[in-house]
Amino acid sequence: MNIIGTKLNSLDRRVKTLFVLSNDLFLAFICWVVFGPPMATIISNNNSYSIISILQSQIYTFFLPAFLFLAYFYFFGYYKSLIRFFDSRDSILLCVSGSLIFGFSWAALYIEQYDLISTSLLSIILLQGLLLSSVLYAFINISRDVAKYFLYPYEKDKNADPVVIYGSGESANILLNALQGDSSKNVVAIFDDSAVFKNLQINNIPIISSFNKLIQLKSKYTNLQVLLAIPNMNTEIRRKIISDLETIKVAVRTIPSVTELISDQKKMTDLQELSMDDILPGARISNPNLITASSKTFFVSGAGGSIGAEITRQLLVCNPKKIILFELSEYNLFTIERECLAIINTKNLASEVVPILGDIRDKENLEHIFKQFNIDFVYHAAAYKHVPLVENENNLAKSAENNIMGTYNLAQASVANNVNSFVMISTDKAVRPTNVMGATKRFAEIIIQSINADTEFTKLSMVRFGNVINSSGSVIPLFLDQIQKGGPVTVTDKEVKRYFMTIPEASSLVLQAGEISIGGEVFILDMGEQIKIYDLAKKIIHLSGRNYVEAEGEEGIQILEVGLRPGEKMFEELLISDSQTKTNNQKIFKANESFIKSDELNPIIKNMQECIKNYNNAGILKILTENVEGFKR
Repeated sequence: MNIIGTKLNSLDRRVKTLFVLSNDLFLAFICWVVFGPPMATIISNNNSYSIISILQSQIYTFFLPAFLFLAYFYFFGYYKSLIRFFDSRDSILLCVSGSLIFGFSWAALYIEQYDLISTSLLSIILLQGLLLSSVLYAFINISRDVAKYFLYPYEKDKNADPVVIYGSGESANILLNALQGDSSKNVVAIFDDSAVFKNLQINNIPIISSFNKLIQLKSKYTNLQVLLAIPNMNTEIRRKIISDLETIKVAVRTIPSVTELISDQKKMTDLQELSMDDILPGARISNPNLITASSKTFFVSGAGGSIGAEITRQLLVCNPKKIILFELSEYNLFTIERECLAIINTKNLASEVVPILGDIRDKENLEHIFKQFNIDFVYHAAAYKHVPLVENENNLAKSAENNIMGTYNLAQASVANNVNSFVMISTDKAVRPTNVMGATKRFAEIIIQSINADTEFTKLSMVRFGNVINSSGSVIPLFLDQIQKGGPVTVTDKEVKRYFMTIPEASSLVLQAGEISIGGEVFILDMGEQIKIYDLAKKIIHLSGRNYVEAEGEEGIQILEVGLRPGEKMFEELLISDSQTKTNNQKIFKANESFIKSDELNPIIKNMQECIKNYNNAGILKILTENVEGFKR
């Protein structure tokens, strides 16, 4: 059969088309003979005609309809479709209409033979024409399915990865259809705990609803993968599902998020690793409702970064008048602008998005932008935050210029142009910092506090929080890469702890903090308990379908300690003064932090500018040491 298939596939395209035309003509002839005049005449009680005479007298009632429906198919491109990828759903209207042309054109010719015709006979002929159409439609589709089966036999790789699709909705169906054409994947089951789908099948794939059956499949297939096809599921439920899957140590992957699908960043079939948003436990936080957003203009610095982009997404939900996307990276700016436009078009929003390439260190450019646009709210997320890079002596001056002077420039421009609210994104590393990055961020906080004390209109505040999962610089992608390579996974120390918060959670609280600010606050976010990086690494190993092992040589992934990097702490803090007060939002607190008054701070800032200008690292470190509590060099 494969030899015949190879021979047929090697034919010229015109010969193939002629072959398919002949096939459809033959099928139409069989339908006409069996369900048309020949067979109907033969089986009638008073028949005195031979089959040959019937064919000769009625053949014109076949050829004319056959010509019409074949010409219709050819003209509308039915014969241009490839058998390999034939799907009756793709051409159902064309095939149905062509079949109806054949059946009812025959009926019209047959009726035309009679001078007078009774109503009952007319009804019979029309029903016979409909029957001809239906049978021809079925024959044509069956012939193509049979040809597809024999010409392009589906061969599953013996080493194909066993897969369970979690979910049975439209997303799961799209994913199933894609995977059934992928010889490297073997879909062994679909999991859905709904009683509606119990003991049913989709395309001969069983739907299982018992977690015990999933455990049995894991026992049968040691390399079993679970693909989550639930892009719009509640995050809390999603996390519970993933936690359950971790217990049986299956590899878990997921389809892209709704945001990525809407913005055309990814397709439904682009499988990806789990986001840590899915893995970490955490209290859910509702998105803010900025009531006045529709009449306001927002400015987001670092709009292409992890936090800046998410703030922008959540602002769009409130349908603001305008969002200024301010970003140093051309690629990041292009990406977030494209995503924003996709969301605006999809949700039919009236918001305007203005992408601007710029640097917060460029004071003149900032002044030009703030004069051009009547900006109401500023969210300042632009910063150099990678601890080892900022710590490097070759980057120290530029890092200080960006984090300190850039913040100073943006705050001054906001105050000078009567911005209503200015919110700076800070970090827990600013608390008694042991690294330059944290020290520059704390110095920036002091600047914001000082400027706020001297302004009457603009409310300046800052929001301080810890590690944001899956942000640029997160340790998670490193873990996943190390696991993919077979390990080992490296951690700095088994006892290192960090606060963790998801990007949407942190961004939502930043917006809510801006809403309740009256000026000068250092807001800190409730990030729950600190989590051991070591425990997080073990969790990711299990969810990658691998085993964690203590000793080298055993089958699985080992975790190795490599020691703390320069400037790293064993654990992070959120408070300097160990004093905090509650706000109306149970997830947001205010820290009571001291700061330097403007008359004392201004000469220090000028000194810092000179040191940065002259790349005087020793001078920069001296200023930070003298003015940032807890920082030593």
